[in-house]
Amino acid sequence: MAIISKFLPAEDVLYQGFTAMQLLGYAAALRLKCSEAQKMRRINLLIKELGLEKCKHTAITTSSHSLSTGERKRVMIALELLTNPNFLLLDEPCSGLDSRNADNTMELLRDIAKNKRTVVVSIHQPSLSIFDKFDLVIWLNNGEMCFYGSPNKLRTYLKDKLHSALGDTENPATHFMQLMETKQQQQEQQQQQHAKTKQGGVEHSSGEEFSELWKQRELWKQVSPKQHGVVQDTTTATTNQDTAHMFKHHPMPIKQHGAPGIMQQTWQSDGFGLSGVVEENYAFKIGFFKQVWVLFCRRAQLQLIDLNRFVFNLSFYVMAAAFLGAIFWRLELRQEKLRDRESAVFSTITFTVWMSLNTSSPKLLLEKAVVAHEYHNGYYRLPAYYLAMLLCDTLFMSVYILVFTTICWYMMGLNSAWLEFYLINWMLALMSDQLGFAAGSLASSITSAMLIAPFVYVPCSILCGFFITPENIPHYFRWLHEISFIRFGWHMIMVSEFVGLQIEPCTYEDFRNGKCPLGPCNPHFDRPMNAAHHKFLHCPGEKVLEVLDMPPEMWDTCLVRLSALVILLMIVGYIACARVVVTRFGSNVSCGLCR
Repeated sequence: MAIISKFLPAEDVLYQGFTAMQLLGYAAALRLKCSEAQKMRRINLLIKELGLEKCKHTAITTSSHSLSTGERKRVMIALELLTNPNFLLLDEPCSGLDSRNADNTMELLRDIAKNKRTVVVSIHQPSLSIFDKFDLVIWLNNGEMCFYGSPNKLRTYLKDKLHSALGDTENPATHFMQLMETKQQQQEQQQQQHAKTKQGGVEHSSGEEFSELWKQRELWKQVSPKQHGVVQDTTTATTNQDTAHMFKHHPMPIKQHGAPGIMQQTWQSDGFGLSGVVEENYAFKIGFFKQVWVLFCRRAQLQLIDLNRFVFNLSFYVMAAAFLGAIFWRLELRQEKLRDRESAVFSTITFTVWMSLNTSSPKLLLEKAVVAHEYHNGYYRLPAYYLAMLLCDTLFMSVYILVFTTICWYMMGLNSAWLEFYLINWMLALMSDQLGFAAGSLASSITSAMLIAPFVYVPCSILCGFFITPENIPHYFRWLHEISFIRFGWHMIMVSEFVGLQIEPCTYEDFRNGKCPLGPCNPHFDRPMNAAHHKFLHCPGEKVLEVLDMPPEMWDTCLVRLSALVILLMIVGYIACARVVVTRFGSNVSCGLCR
């Protein structure tokens, strides 16, 4: 059904920052399996016939120089006409438009319907000029059918059956609606005076009453779509051969080696140097990895279009790294500075976790509307979107983490290898990104999604072992310590930092003042046999890990556990994405990236 029918929602589901040409280019790359020349001919034809030539290079932004609401509607229609569907369904296409743009939009839809397509429109208050453009009208009230037929038949029905004649210039849609409202008000007044009828039953609503009147008509048995099941709209399927500007490309299904989704496209268009009829074949299904690549490029361009946001994010990481580096500048290898070194590496991983959680929690809700629209209209497979999103966001996250860890590692003078320090922070950021993405999809609004970051971060950081030792954690919270991913990352980064580290010997004064938590690091210090037994020696970093109960051999175990959590959360993230997109969960959340 996604090949032959397309649905357009009332709200604009267009990514902000792209131009009409860019949107059509990516849509053609996702939906048409043909040469680049064929794609461009298709795009240029749609641009011309939908009147978008003057604004095809104008970006969709919130500024006054952006596309108008009417132009955005036309871009949305052009995106769906790329595959030349047989059925086009539109929800409130005139919402947000002035009378002139609304009339132009409906005239455009009428031209589309005359090109052997069925166009179905839901509308609440059509003007007289718009109402007369419809070939058939189905009037619904509270889910009940009150009329089915042409606009002229509605005028006759109001006069003959409902005994409510129309004026010559009166809008029958407005008249019918006012008639229903008047009847509803009368029934409400009667219900206030008489709670129940004489038979003891509740009165029927006006919608049910008008529906019963329609069902009683003798004509209803012949034309009711409920009686016949499917309505064959012959009026909208007719074409006007005399109108030069009308659409003239008609879809004709063909079979080609049993391949699904192959359509033969017949083109007849003036102004492109084409003589006669040119036939071109299109496949509306491209390969999975091709979809991933196109979606990856589109998402990367979307990130870079708003260059100010990218620079701001990068600058924030730079400032945070410089701030932490200035606090823990060139840490000394003395025993009294050991706690500072522990705090330095802990602050880097907690900042990484917090930023990833905070930015990923509302990610899906921000673009849910446009993703759901594209998926249900057959733009791409959902796994392709999720994989492209994961790869692109991980790429940009890697750049941020690269800059942050490099500055911190240099300014703090850490002992761990730079690559290990970077990879541990990178894995924690990836883990936090997937956790925030999966948890944020459960939220019903962006505000509630933003609260997920502290809800996840606080218990994981407090119970990781830095603030409270594992043996002092209450037994009913011990399970949180065991699954805390921050604990795994902190263990790994502490082992990487202190293995092979040589801490300077304590002085006798520091030892007497209690500034040597590791002691003299001389196993014979308590044997006063000679001067060598009273000597303070260099302390190995492994002794710090021994005091903190962080055995170096657990490094590989923590790596495996952290990797397993990342993979598990990727799977959970995809399930959460499918739950939101496929089932259209949380439809009240609008698209934050497409306005």
